[in-house]
Amino acid sequence: MIKWLRQTGSYAGLLALVGYMSLALVAFSFYPGPFAPNRNWLSDLGNADVNPKGAIFYNLGIKFTGLFLLAFFLGFTQVKLKNHKIQNLMVGLTQLFGVLGSLSMVMSALYPINLLEQHRLWSVSLYILLGSAFAFSVAALRYRFEFPRWVLVLGVITALCDIISGIFHEVTLLEWITVGLFLGYVLVLSVKTLPVYGNKSWRVE
Repeated sequence: MIKWLRQTGSYAGLLALVGYMSLALVAFSFYPGPFAPNRNWLSDLGNADVNPKGAIFYNLGIKFTGLFLLAFFLGFTQVKLKNHKIQNLMVGLTQLFGVLGSLSMVMSALYPINLLEQHRLWSVSLYILLGSAFAFSVAALRYRFEFPRWVLVLGVITALCDIISGIFHEVTLLEWITVGLFLGYVLVLSVKTLPVYGNKSWRVE
């Protein structure tokens, strides 16, 4: 089971991106009226009261994304170093916060933004939890020379924006920036750890 997760976690990360972007675009195509970063939350696409025809697609995309991210974080065990307790601890914390954040993402779709109080709880939780996961992932990857410094910098920026967005959750533009960084960081990690790419250039110990 662990070996299977190591081999599929990277693909799950890519599927999370494809699933989210595809279904978000479908939901956007049904959205009535203007939709912009300075006035709308991305979650507005999943508001059944405002976007009755498209909401189901966005919320389905969030659920799929959360489940694929769950597999992505479980597969993160592939970057562990043998007999390196601190690095292994950072990997474990990345997985713990990543799994909890992924589950919170699924819950945010089960309670979409038209159920504002419940949605806000899970939305703030997922940003803080995933931001923490990204921070610990940077701490884990700094021990692996195969990941260049710019990847670590991207991870730090993503983590900070994720956490800030979870705290200052009234700024719509900040959410758009955070989600863009989040998708970019997951994409980079997924590609870098792909069995057909990453494991040919570095050995998982």
